[in-house]
Amino acid sequence: VRRLLELHIVKMVAVYTVWVALEEVPWRRVRGWGGSAVPPRGADTASAVQVSLMNFLLVLLWALAVPYCRFRRMASCLSTIWACIIIVCKMLYQLTIVDPIEYYSNCSQPRPNDTNLTPEELASSLLYRGPVDPAIWFGIEKVFPIWDYVKNHLQVLLLLVFESVVYRRQQYHRKKHQLVAPVTETIFEDISREHLDLGLVSCAKYFINYFFYKF
Repeated sequence: VRRLLELHIVKMVAVYTVWVALEEVPWRRVRGWGGSAVPPRGADTASAVQVSLMNFLLVLLWALAVPYCRFRRMASCLSTIWACIIIVCKMLYQLTIVDPIEYYSNCSQPRPNDTNLTPEELASSLLYRGPVDPAIWFGIEKVFPIWDYVKNHLQVLLLLVFESVVYRRQQYHRKKHQLVAPVTETIFEDISREHLDLGLVSCAKYFINYFFYKF
């Protein structure tokens, strides 16, 4: 189990981090959906797929780290630091001294001849519905309760900590028993192509290694 986690914990971290970054929608839009993070039928979901600036860095890190193994450890470290920064920024933005109304922006709706958007798209755009808080595009806004707002990034942070624990535990185990770290990313380190015809158990171990190598 430890070897299995060592091989695939980074994939779990990458998938969940990118999912959190893509699924986070402006809280104002969620309140418009009746408090549900899932939009009702017929609701405008155009802004739901727009990644905020803070979350975009997480997506960029793992988009580079997944295909290139050399960047995975660096991506984990940077994601841990950046997740902490996001959580702290979200919490600081809830202080009473921060008043978004002071720097709200009013966007003038363009004339029909000045844009390619249809009147329906202009009417449904967040830019022209009312005053716009620029901080939303960075990924922070005033919300209540704060726990629902930061819990996804806290879970990302916990998953990154768990990833570090898995790697440290494997390093300690190998150092204690004087084992060499395997060169290939396989579950059964002592099974190779030569063991394929030695029996059903060896054959099964070989194909398990082959499956996880391809995965």
